[in-house]
Amino acid sequence: MATLRRAAGWRAVVIAITLLAVVVRVLIIANSHGGSNLAIYTYFSRLALHGANPFNPPAGGAINPIYSNSPPLEVAAFTALLAVHDSPTTLRMLFVLADAAVLLLVGLCFPRPRRWRLAFMLFYAFNPFVLLAWTVFAQDKTLLFFGIAVLLLSLERGREWTAWLALTALAAFKFLGAFAAPALALHSFRKRGWWMLAPLTAFVVMLCLSNLPWFPKSLDAFSRRNELLAINPPNHVSPTILLARLGIYAPIEAKVLPAAATIVVLWLFFERRIDIREAVVWSLFAGYVFLPDDDFDRLLLITLPFLLLLDLSIGRWVVVWVVSSIAALAGAVATRGVPHELSAIAGTLHTLFAREGTVRSVLWMNLLPVLVLTYYFVDRRRGRAVGRADTPSRD
Repeated sequence: MATLRRAAGWRAVVIAITLLAVVVRVLIIANSHGGSNLAIYTYFSRLALHGANPFNPPAGGAINPIYSNSPPLEVAAFTALLAVHDSPTTLRMLFVLADAAVLLLVGLCFPRPRRWRLAFMLFYAFNPFVLLAWTVFAQDKTLLFFGIAVLLLSLERGREWTAWLALTALAAFKFLGAFAAPALALHSFRKRGWWMLAPLTAFVVMLCLSNLPWFPKSLDAFSRRNELLAINPPNHVSPTILLARLGIYAPIEAKVLPAAATIVVLWLFFERRIDIREAVVWSLFAGYVFLPDDDFDRLLLITLPFLLLLDLSIGRWVVVWVVSSIAALAGAVATRGVPHELSAIAGTLHTLFAREGTVRSVLWMNLLPVLVLTYYFVDRRRGRAVGRADTPSRD
């Protein structure tokens, strides 16, 4: 009976945090207008809503056609939502629901001690960097992170078909899952032999079918993304800005480095130096970190999965909170200017954080990924388990 009461009490805590996180996000939505990506989602989905082909947009339209590079499945989903209520807020509420789903998934389903789940939930629910990157700027990354969380949970619980389903959704919705497909295929082969051809074939078939809406113009999304890889010099807060400043960056690196890094990850997994969860997280990291137009919403997307693997002490969580809060202030200053409440020290903040595209801004915005990766490597060096699937949940 006492166990049931404790379980009910924990569920109440999880639901309370989730509801409060939703309230915070709704308040942010009511007092902000989103960023350029929200305008892109809305513009091209509205083209589809009104009968035009979103992958054949007018040359003189409100947004450059090169940004019509989202997968057709995402465009179709957003178009369907706008058909219900034609407003950018509709899409933003979808992103909030994805955040709520992440919190419920972590709080109720992840095989971790409650202290771990509570710490992660509080960070994801209320951290200013998460709120700035994904709620203030209204990013679809909340949907992607939910898919990543489902994928990692499925792998920990040994549910291969669910893992393949999550990976397929990530690939069809944002091309993201393709980077981790080789590692998951090898994992399935080790466990089931040539049976792995069944989910792998389903993955490929579904990925092909997801491009049928607006075909064949929908295939232009690939060529447009390829064009963006040619950006030189890199912009926003991409780590490749540092390579450019050193004079060793060329656009070909945006194609070669992700492929090379993915091969290295696959080799490490083949040699059993890392487990499948680490292989998936590193594959996703390799697919994004070398892009020349990385903004901090992407950096956050490839950093948070590592936190799902780490068991941080209270002291480490405090450092993560401090560093990410500083990054949030740096991001706000670089993109929106100094908040009115800090106008008295506006000059100092502008000097300290600088604008996007500068070395200083890159260093500040990449501080959180560097910190989390440092914790990851330190724990591996010490032989500490990194979120092992066979670690029992201690309540």
